[in-house]
Amino acid sequence: MGVISFSVKTESARFYAYLAFWGVCAFAIVMTKTLAAPLLAAGPAVAGDTCGPFNRDWEEGGVVKGEGFDFATQSHLQQLFGFKNICTNWDYSPSRELTAMVYPTFEYILLIYLILDFWTTKIHYNNGMGVLPEWFWKASCVIFSINIFLCAQFRMIFVCIAYENVKQHTAGFLGLQVALFLIAIQNSAFLYYTESGFLADSAAATRTANIVYLCGLIPISITKIIATIYIVQNGHGPPWTLKLIAPNFAVGQLVDLIWMIFNAICPIIISFIRSKNEEPLVISISQAPEGGAAASETDPLKNGEDATYA
Repeated sequence: MGVISFSVKTESARFYAYLAFWGVCAFAIVMTKTLAAPLLAAGPAVAGDTCGPFNRDWEEGGVVKGEGFDFATQSHLQQLFGFKNICTNWDYSPSRELTAMVYPTFEYILLIYLILDFWTTKIHYNNGMGVLPEWFWKASCVIFSINIFLCAQFRMIFVCIAYENVKQHTAGFLGLQVALFLIAIQNSAFLYYTESGFLADSAAATRTANIVYLCGLIPISITKIIATIYIVQNGHGPPWTLKLIAPNFAVGQLVDLIWMIFNAICPIIISFIRSKNEEPLVISISQAPEGGAAASETDPLKNGEDATYA
């Protein structure tokens, strides 16, 4: 019976997942600028209608309920967070619906990566002769389950509309933040215990770069997660994130920018370099014999002996 076999590199899947994320973002930006923004500026189809995105007064921002507004400077998240993050680009129709159609390219590849990474960890744990400690494998099992759930639920940002319930909308993004943080921490620990030398073929150089990366990743990720938890609880950004540090540039925007660098840009570089130095997984798919015979019943006879099965 034939067997289908193919090889795949775990970090290549991670690389393509992050590329897909930026591809989705680029698509959403184009859809918002060309389709959504003009509709928002034009206002409701029925003059004075306060349904949908035209549901608020924002005196400080110059927004009047039932009238159009400028997407670039007067969005709902601009009002609540003090800045317009990248998620704003899929907050309004028809960009939201269209982006939701291409978003699975990111989600599916990311979930595939999580599964491949889990298998890679399992293989190293089974065959690494103690390279990965017992606690790391057990922690990986727990983290894998958490990450699968959180990454699968990020899609709720398209279901829970930002201008109707920003708490629910932001909860999906909070889950992704936690998942990306756990992925980065687990990967760093994996590199430490396996003494990987993917950077300049040197385990020492790789470990040093890993430590430098974590020194930036951990504080900014914790800060971002704490701020996002506040939004989920209160429906607006924490006061300290709303403070301006430059004209039209809030503290929260700086935190968001640094967070994006460590969680959405650096991983692209890291995964690309690692993919060039890792051994691929070999996946084989076959079919059980017709009738579901047990493996022992289909094994070749040994020593020329016959066998009788009841």
